[in-house]
Amino acid sequence: KGGSFDVDAHHELARKVAGESMVLLKNNGILPLQPSLNLAVIGRSAETPHFQGGGSSHINPTRVAVPFAELRALAPDAELTYAAGYPADDSFQPALIEEAVGLAQAADVAVLYIALPSFKESEGYDRSDLDLTAQQVALIKAVAAVQPNCVVVLNNGAPVVVGDWIDGVGAVLESWMMGQAGGIAVADVLFGRVNPSGKLAETFPLRLEDTPAYLNWPGEDGNVRYGEGLYIGYRYYDARKLPVQFPFGYGLSYTSFAYSNVRLSADSIRDVDGVIVTVDVTNTGGVPGKEIVQVYVHDQTSTLARPEKELKGFAKVQLEAGETKTVSIPLNFRAFAFYHPGYSQWVTEDGQFDILVGASSADIRGQATLTLQSTCSLPSRLNRESTVRDWLNDPRGKQVFEPLYQQVAAGITQMLGTDEGIGMDMSGFIFEM
Repeated sequence: KGGSFDVDAHHELARKVAGESMVLLKNNGILPLQPSLNLAVIGRSAETPHFQGGGSSHINPTRVAVPFAELRALAPDAELTYAAGYPADDSFQPALIEEAVGLAQAADVAVLYIALPSFKESEGYDRSDLDLTAQQVALIKAVAAVQPNCVVVLNNGAPVVVGDWIDGVGAVLESWMMGQAGGIAVADVLFGRVNPSGKLAETFPLRLEDTPAYLNWPGEDGNVRYGEGLYIGYRYYDARKLPVQFPFGYGLSYTSFAYSNVRLSADSIRDVDGVIVTVDVTNTGGVPGKEIVQVYVHDQTSTLARPEKELKGFAKVQLEAGETKTVSIPLNFRAFAFYHPGYSQWVTEDGQFDILVGASSADIRGQATLTLQSTCSLPSRLNRESTVRDWLNDPRGKQVFEPLYQQVAAGITQMLGTDEGIGMDMSGFIFEM
């Protein structure tokens, strides 16, 4: 107002976008919370908000929403108690856990605010593990053991390992670095004023050893080799067929969605023309919600190695309970192209492509197949060391070489006095021209 920063407007905006970025990772039905419950609020970050990263990412906020206070504001009839649960440093303090367990036992629901501290995650250095602190893991396990109605709210900037405790809790909300109004946004999601609709932009692995860079990081003698190449994130886990905790694109809602009638604007296209992917999405639950429809592309045959599938388009759709909408997602040249280092450019190839439509990279709900015609005109890369296969795969080379190839095959057949020679695979041989 009058050129000054409007804090109230900023906080209201946080309410509106709360569900857009937060990801509901697990929910056994405990969420959304009822405002009349007896809540044990546990975790230092409930009173000392973890709204930003460490190091050079620090900023000076105008006003910070305190999560505990925002829970009280939305549930004035609820009885709220608080325990810190874990210290600010990396020390192990059993007394803090004992206090939290006592409050959790006496409550209807325990809500744990678990923030990855700056000594574990910050600008200026790389993480050496994907773990919460030992105290935080012990705290979650101890509270969940006495209170099955347990909700964990995570504050972190990147994936963490959750396998040691996730089976024992009722719900997990990934709220990332909340920002100064994040306490309001988290409360809105927990009490159902906002239906979460965020999806993971990265995979949550089961363990550090499963990650693509594990064998190459941190390098040696001052050098790091990025040996994973194209196979980063879900591309790597797909290629290795490794199980993960939560796949790329994953995220739950307080409602559910059904996909049907996947179709393409054309079954055969030129790469420059593109195609429109269409799918019908229905809100099959009882409350309004938003869903992010994801389109992945699988190249059935390629001259270079390509990932099993690649995200090439997505769209968010808002649906009332029981409502159905048609979602259309366009795919252009780049959706089918790959970078070819031999030509130093993005290229496409003739062939069949599977169009996969899903709610995550691991939850494909429907698919269709199209035939692509490449319009790329590429120079020949044939040379004296090119194999027969190289010549036959090159459009110009095939015209020149195929007659010679057939003569050689016929000569071998005549020499052997049998038809077996025709079936010989000579494509790996090099012929002096």
